[in-house]
Amino acid sequence: MELVPFDSIYDGKKFESLKKAGHIIDISSLDEYTKALKGAKSAVPDAKYWHGKRVLITGASGMVGSTIADVLIAMGAEVHGTIKRHAVAYHPNLQHNLESGKLKAVEVDLRDYGRVVSIMKTIEPHAIFHQAAESFVPTSIQQPSHVVENNCVSTVNVLEAATKEDKSLEGVQLACSSEQYGFVKSAAEIPIKEESELRPTSTYAVTKVFTDYIARAYFYMYKTPTVITRTFNQEGPRRGPQFFTARIGMQIAACLSGKANRIVMGNPNSVRDFTHIRDSVNAQIIAIEKCNRGEVYNICSGKGISTGDYATLAIRTAGLSGKVPVLIDKSLLRTYERGESLIDGFIGDNSKFVEKTGWRPTMSVVDIIRDGVEYYKGVR
Repeated sequence: MELVPFDSIYDGKKFESLKKAGHIIDISSLDEYTKALKGAKSAVPDAKYWHGKRVLITGASGMVGSTIADVLIAMGAEVHGTIKRHAVAYHPNLQHNLESGKLKAVEVDLRDYGRVVSIMKTIEPHAIFHQAAESFVPTSIQQPSHVVENNCVSTVNVLEAATKEDKSLEGVQLACSSEQYGFVKSAAEIPIKEESELRPTSTYAVTKVFTDYIARAYFYMYKTPTVITRTFNQEGPRRGPQFFTARIGMQIAACLSGKANRIVMGNPNSVRDFTHIRDSVNAQIIAIEKCNRGEVYNICSGKGISTGDYATLAIRTAGLSGKVPVLIDKSLLRTYERGESLIDGFIGDNSKFVEKTGWRPTMSVVDIIRDGVEYYKGVR
């Protein structure tokens, strides 16, 4: 680690123009922001639509896939989920549904086309949520060939097998990402719309551009009922420990228990558009219910916060202000985060999706912080 003081890196004025335009959350005055979310009326998934539907979730053991499973099972869907084989057959995010028999797990390497075909023929899902991917950006930078093969081949196999073998298919949701937008040249490009130029800055982001375009290609070629959702940062319980909000949540929990006395983070000058996982999952389920096939939709809150402000707010929310220092580990900075010529991060425009579905975010960044810390208090 290469640790330096927070204030030596953090630039509180970097996003001042975005704050004045109303795109950035002002952590010094949260009332207006939180009141708007509490009063929001949002569409929710339609239990009548999903009751009795056969659903396949790839990557079911991850934060998003497992939360989708919870929601669909509660609505009476028959849910199947793909998982990777582990030496020890334990998947903490799914264990409650596996033990109850409410989730039918399928062990598979999605790069094996023959196995994917067999699964499609056996289940004949009405809906597929394709969430399986290697999604941690640093891994894609360190192991680019692995991430390209894993993410791209798996996606082609799912689409090809579903198109050719699944006679019951009504919708396929392809989980894409705000990372596709990549290099943002100036604040004038924010908030980012679906038609914004894609300038990916990592191998992971490029694989999601591929996922996006191959999903549309299958719609154009075969009328495969694909829906592409570009989710911005979706956060909350079950977030993998390598991700930013989880690292902050874990360290806050450790400080509260007396096991740590500082917070260490990477770039504090990146802006992110955070959506609570429960809001995001509801949106992705609704996408299959209501969205046009072959089209792209941003799923996001429409509000940004700098990573430095997020860490500060997390410390304040936990009652640790003035009690623990924040240090920056410069070794955690991505290559492009070391420059000064771009806006680090994204804030999305969700208006296309909101107008199509009636969905709106209902939970705040404070909810994300509290729920994440509570989750990691219980993780051993």
